[in-house]
Amino acid sequence: MTIPKVFVNQELKATIACESCGQTYTKDVSKFIEHKAQIRLKYTCKCGHSSSVSLERRQVFRKEVRFKGILIQNKKQHPGLVTDLSRNGIRFETRERAFLKVGNTAEVVFSLDNPTHSEIHRLIRIRKAFSGYKFGCEFVETEHLDDLGKYFLFHF
Repeated sequence: MTIPKVFVNQELKATIACESCGQTYTKDVSKFIEHKAQIRLKYTCKCGHSSSVSLERRQVFRKEVRFKGILIQNKKQHPGLVTDLSRNGIRFETRERAFLKVGNTAEVVFSLDNPTHSEIHRLIRIRKAFSGYKFGCEFVETEHLDDLGKYFLFHF
């Protein structure tokens, strides 16, 4: 059984919907925001149904994808996959070990799954190195005025 995710808004509140009756509750979750670990909250609805939710503290929604791409740093190309995408960045998995460090900048090139298979070129910064193969990256520029911006509008 997967635990549903609940997004935290700018006022640091989360809206929880009961799986049984549909009643919604808004809860102040500000005391949990600074925690590093995943936060699970258990609640009991007025109807008597108990359940758990997981807090999603990301600023923007992240979509799981599988786009072939290349991560390029210092003329070295690392083929692989973009495995998730948001307005702020990507997660990239390389096929071979890549020695990229947190804070490094690189270029990523990948094709969308839209009808024209638009090729996207972006400068990124490595934010997390999960292993020598998986990297959490942020876009250096978050204003998307090309096909990627259209993709966010129509495919998210």
